[in-house]
Amino acid sequence: MSRSHVLRASAVAAVLNFAFTSSALAGVVAQWNMDNDFGTIMTDSSGNGNDGTLYNVATSGSGYMFDGTSSKVVVPNSASLTPGTQDFSYTVQLQTDRIPPQGTDYDVLRKGTSIKTGGEYKLEIVYNDGIGKAYCVVKDAEGHIATKRGTTNVADGQLHTITCTKTSTGLTLQVDSLPPLTKAATLTGPISNSKPLTLGVKTPSSTGTAGDWFFGTMRSATVSVGP
Repeated sequence: MSRSHVLRASAVAAVLNFAFTSSALAGVVAQWNMDNDFGTIMTDSSGNGNDGTLYNVATSGSGYMFDGTSSKVVVPNSASLTPGTQDFSYTVQLQTDRIPPQGTDYDVLRKGTSIKTGGEYKLEIVYNDGIGKAYCVVKDAEGHIATKRGTTNVADGQLHTITCTKTSTGLTLQVDSLPPLTKAATLTGPISNSKPLTLGVKTPSSTGTAGDWFFGTMRSATVSVGP
């Protein structure tokens, strides 16, 4: 590889890293770099011990590859992943070229489900107008809910950084360096569910092809809590 190509690759990596790290709130409680090329453990580099277990996920040293039918990562519940009434954000870098079928979605990151108590937070890719759009959802334990859908195609085969940020007054979605999109809402109740956090699937117990399975590569993910 020529020096110019090396410099260009380094510059791109620096831009992506800046977009990823600067988009999250200050108090990082989980940082998954997904840079191991072997093993079944997704290491949390934040120091909070939020390691995950890989199931049918291919590791490459530069991201995790999900097969869309059985790949998932499960992170056990912990107090640090349960933000209570605090502001928080969660960010995922991903790359996929598979648009969800009409009327469906892919789960990227989530903790909790809407049918359970304690609230939930999640990031999905949903079908809309023939493309795949980012979709943030936060529901607190008091039943307040906010959703925000993006406007651009994130299932176009390109690398995208997607951040969902919850405050007491609303939910913000940001894709890459595009202007943030905010949904005003009252979100004053706690997020207090005791469910594991999952990547690539709706629930830890999902099996088979049903379960909102993500197809593509995830490069990294972060959960941040605090102002």
